[in-house]
Amino acid sequence: MSQSYPCYKPDVLQDILKAKERGTEAYKKGQYGAASAEYSKAIANFSTAPIPVDPESTTDPKAEPTVLLGTLKSNRSASYFNEKKYEDALKDADDAVRLRPDWAKGYFRRAEVYRVLARHSDALEAYEAAHQRDVRDRLILERLTKTKIILKDASMGVALHQLAPGRDLCQKSFMTPIQNMIFEYAVQMRNFIYLVENLASKECLVVDACWDIDGIIKFAQKRGLKIVGAIATHYHVDHVGGLPPPPFDRYRVRVDGLAKLLKKLPKIKAYVNPADIPGILKANPEIPQDRFSHTEDGGTLCLPMSLNIGLGGTVGGQSDHVSDGRSTIMQFIHTPGHTPGSQCVLINGCKLLSGDTLFMGACGRVDFPDSDRDKMYHSLQHKLATLPDDVIVYPGHNYGGEMTTIENEREHGLLRPKSKDDFLREVSNT
Repeated sequence: MSQSYPCYKPDVLQDILKAKERGTEAYKKGQYGAASAEYSKAIANFSTAPIPVDPESTTDPKAEPTVLLGTLKSNRSASYFNEKKYEDALKDADDAVRLRPDWAKGYFRRAEVYRVLARHSDALEAYEAAHQRDVRDRLILERLTKTKIILKDASMGVALHQLAPGRDLCQKSFMTPIQNMIFEYAVQMRNFIYLVENLASKECLVVDACWDIDGIIKFAQKRGLKIVGAIATHYHVDHVGGLPPPPFDRYRVRVDGLAKLLKKLPKIKAYVNPADIPGILKANPEIPQDRFSHTEDGGTLCLPMSLNIGLGGTVGGQSDHVSDGRSTIMQFIHTPGHTPGSQCVLINGCKLLSGDTLFMGACGRVDFPDSDRDKMYHSLQHKLATLPDDVIVYPGHNYGGEMTTIENEREHGLLRPKSKDDFLREVSNT
């Protein structure tokens, strides 16, 4: 009895390898359609043949063709993935796993497709299989960790969407050269914009709406989300938009931000610490005062918004609501230092949106006219450092990474116990 295995004629091997090389070069240039076409040319040279049963044989006649075809399938899967041809990408990933079951890459390709299709349980299984086969691959471990977080969030009824200019927002257009210039700057600034989604109600809050308001709204609409409010971690233009401060104001170019979001969604409020409202209005004088809802240190805001009836214009006091898997509770933590009204947002007690207060191994700048080094020390050492170790920190910029933990920053970052003098010396040297 025999089974079939991949093979090719010896005289076409060079054609296969050349097509593979051309595909790889095209992929590196971001020419994914061309890459898929070249990999397809290489794959077309394969056929199948029966494996002869020879108990005396010590070699595996299918090894080399199988490995090569498995690699080509994996590579084409990656190309299809970047073309957003997810069904084709998944089929090739499955073939790669079948051909090379001990290789991590096929499982990783499969997991990547499941991830974008929001099949997170399937993605977790595939990432775990990839990690078992390559424990040193940092990207696999990173994706595995994030998928576990997504599933844990889902069990609590929440989803956190982290958006980045150049990846999720700020896509260039030949029709808008000035906007393209702003988008290029947005990519350089490496901001993160967040959408906090309550899974039960499909309501969401936008945190630090900036750079591409149309893109943010489209992102929400595509997922069937209703934006019911905006939160600003602080007043700087790269987080709330508006007219940049001198010397950049000479260009008279406005940055998309909170003002445009409030205009497009006239029923929502902006939740801001009152100490930073003057800064927002300086760059966005057209925003009416009644569009702001003042936040207080320790105050809470809940999703669905119906749970906040009676709050009026101020978000303060401790909430009586405990997340039951259907509600999402956000607690505001006033963390002055970077700006007078900087605030962090603690979601369901386990995720912290830290704005420009805390980054991986660093904090926000404290050399602005209204910054305060002493207050930054207190915010870090006496507020954020007291949070539980397992709180995941999502910063306002990608300065060193997309996320960290309180434990990691307490061990290696600016939440390490230290005197005020040591802290002041450290931030003065940055």
